[in-house]
Amino acid sequence: MKKSRVIRLGRELIGGDNRPLIQTMITTPLTSPEKAVDEAKYALDLGCRVVRTAFKDKAETQGLEKLVKSFSGEIIADIHFDYRLALAAIECGVSGIRFNPGNIGSSDRVDAILEAAKKRPELAIRIGVNGGSLDKKILSKYNGITWEGLAESSIFWARYLEERGYFNFKISAKSSNVRETVAACRKIRELSDAPLHVGITEAGGGKHGIIKGTAGIAVLLSEHLADTFRVSLTAGIDEEIRTANMILKSLDLLEKGVEIVSCPTCGRTHGKVIEYYNRLEKWLDEKRWWLLPKLKVAVMGCEVNGPGEAKDADLGMALGKDCAIYFEHGEIIKKFDDQDAAFDYLADRVREIEKIS
Repeated sequence: MKKSRVIRLGRELIGGDNRPLIQTMITTPLTSPEKAVDEAKYALDLGCRVVRTAFKDKAETQGLEKLVKSFSGEIIADIHFDYRLALAAIECGVSGIRFNPGNIGSSDRVDAILEAAKKRPELAIRIGVNGGSLDKKILSKYNGITWEGLAESSIFWARYLEERGYFNFKISAKSSNVRETVAACRKIRELSDAPLHVGITEAGGGKHGIIKGTAGIAVLLSEHLADTFRVSLTAGIDEEIRTANMILKSLDLLEKGVEIVSCPTCGRTHGKVIEYYNRLEKWLDEKRWWLLPKLKVAVMGCEVNGPGEAKDADLGMALGKDCAIYFEHGEIIKKFDDQDAAFDYLADRVREIEKIS
């Protein structure tokens, strides 16, 4: 698969060999600018530097200006229907504009956005294409929403922008169907070197949404088809950002962070391995494990899995019959008759190494 070209989004570079960028979207309306700023800063505290906000009405202009001035990351204005909002957002100093050419109106309106964007070399445009914005001719041609239609519409608008001398854009073709989204992105990359923003839209929430979003995004990241992405969940931004980092960590695309490895349990399992795992995971989530130095921690339920199968872990514990061991890099360091004491010791060592309370 060919490599994407590099574009600028404010101070960030997207595409080429640059690491995939995580995005999220705040839910606070710009009519409440202080709260919108607080939510965006919370995303930044969680390690997400690119934040999108809905810009729905000219009355929200002051709120958008405040958000841009108060946020040290990159703000993308999400525009639908009214091209004049895109022009106003560019004037406000946003780092990016997201719009769907299919619902913005005539090509003259798209041209107006391009002319304004050209005056801001650091500003990136995202062409958004989804089922709701497909042209009626394409819907008729493919008898509904299909990956072929998403790809064709995306490529049409990519070439439209390039023919007008504008190249600082990325493409996003999303569906709530994992296979349709993956197929569309593969085809787009085949025909264009524009960076891709990916995700599974309307994935839902809870485990269902996390699994569905991960199923698509992981494939796209593995095939180098995701230059930037959002885990779109019916959940708070903390859940989106945590899940996004877990996907990156699982694919060895996140160098830092604490990784937990644990056995799947079986008839050889001794003690409360599930409870210990859950406690450790919850605690590390609270400590924002993805922002911590690299560390692999093992929680194993028997003498077969630990330390043998977990010898590549930096540190860990393995449960035996009414006992437990603590090990580092496969070497047994300490033995315990009390499994709770072994877990506490493990947690203390993680605190010590990661310098967290």
